[in-house]
Amino acid sequence: MNLPNLFLNWIRSKDAFLILFVLPIIVLFIIDSNHFILGWNEGAGGGFLFAFVFLILEWYDARNLLKFNLTIGRRLGIIVSIFIITGYFFAIYAAGHTELISEFGAKCGYTSLPQILSWTRMWDYIIYAIYIASLIFLAFGIRKIKHFPTPIVFLLGMAFILLLDATFPYGSMQSLQVLMQPILAITVLLLTAANVRVELVGSDNLAVWGQKGFLFINMYWQCAGILSMTIYLLVILILMIKLHTSLTRKLIYAAFGALGTFFVNIIRIFLIIYYGAFIDVNLRMFHESIGEVLFTIWIVIYLLIVTTIEARRARNIKSPVVIQSLESYAR
Repeated sequence: MNLPNLFLNWIRSKDAFLILFVLPIIVLFIIDSNHFILGWNEGAGGGFLFAFVFLILEWYDARNLLKFNLTIGRRLGIIVSIFIITGYFFAIYAAGHTELISEFGAKCGYTSLPQILSWTRMWDYIIYAIYIASLIFLAFGIRKIKHFPTPIVFLLGMAFILLLDATFPYGSMQSLQVLMQPILAITVLLLTAANVRVELVGSDNLAVWGQKGFLFINMYWQCAGILSMTIYLLVILILMIKLHTSLTRKLIYAAFGALGTFFVNIIRIFLIIYYGAFIDVNLRMFHESIGEVLFTIWIVIYLLIVTTIEARRARNIKSPVVIQSLESYAR
């Protein structure tokens, strides 16, 4: 079958509905592609892409349970939803009406530039989460939203992190700063083992001497990935809950998922500092992108490992039953 026919068949299939989920991402990229390379509180494009990856995973897991219920009213609702989210992005980022969000944030006490950036990005994530939930509701019914918890939880979780970042900037939330200290201690141990000259200054600062120069790094809870770990762990827990296995095995998988997420975060910090010591002291781009990449790769790999284990276990359970049935038939 040639490519045009394959494309036409795909367009006619249920999977073509995925285009509507990726449409806001395409619009945002057209308006300003920098949203996909800027820092986590300066561009939401990267976060949207990761949410879309999670949505695809759950789409193919639940697609056989989905049946379109597209009345005229629901079709109109989908069109309105598309216009609202694309209109929002055009108004804020193409027409430059960021003051609409900034003034609202200022009334809530968010006045500095970092606070306004986090406040604005927060609404991007909230709106995209609502958009995904709205499309699922309008196309398949409200009960089908339960099949897509991961992208919605991820987006709302990112929004919550940004709200905390706007409310408690630069490590001002001491309870989260305390949680950062064991992460920092293990990271320093790994860096020392990798022949990186590093010293812990106080409780939350690092002095690093590398081939590219000297780095003095202020480590706040945002940089230590405290809430990022929480969000990605929550994603893993949701995926584990959806597994068709016993509660004990779900708890075991969740525990290993939590442990793995913790160490992936440490690897993230280690790589950022190692990058600054030996490759480039300009850490910004690497620092802002490596976390989401590592966490997403970890979640996908861990999910594949767990599903493979469960698939083999299911086959091993069925095999004795088949053998016993054949023996009974022979007798």
